[in-house]
Amino acid sequence: MILSLSLDNDALYCGLDIAIEAGKMNLRTPPAEAIAVMLGNLAAMAIDPDEVVLTGGMAIWAYLAVFHVLHGRTRRIWYQDGIGRRILVAAHG
Repeated sequence: MILSLSLDNDALYCGLDIAIEAGKMNLRTPPAEAIAVMLGNLAAMAIDPDEVVLTGGMAIWAYLAVFHVLHGRTRRIWYQDGIGRRILVAAHG
């Protein structure tokens, strides 16, 4: 499954304060608060037990928090950059 960490992922960022400022989506909720909400939202999502591809523009703290939760819930975690290249970042079993 592909999991976009971009702010347009309504399922991941539900309940957070996101605003368009200067034509760009910005997360206004402080990271410490946002992480707790994001991880709760992620826990409610159906996660592919075989592999998840993380992609989308977002702060590194969001990638780290999501990776931490997914590690152990799926066998492979990939990162896909903005031009479609995939890098395997974790593999188990």
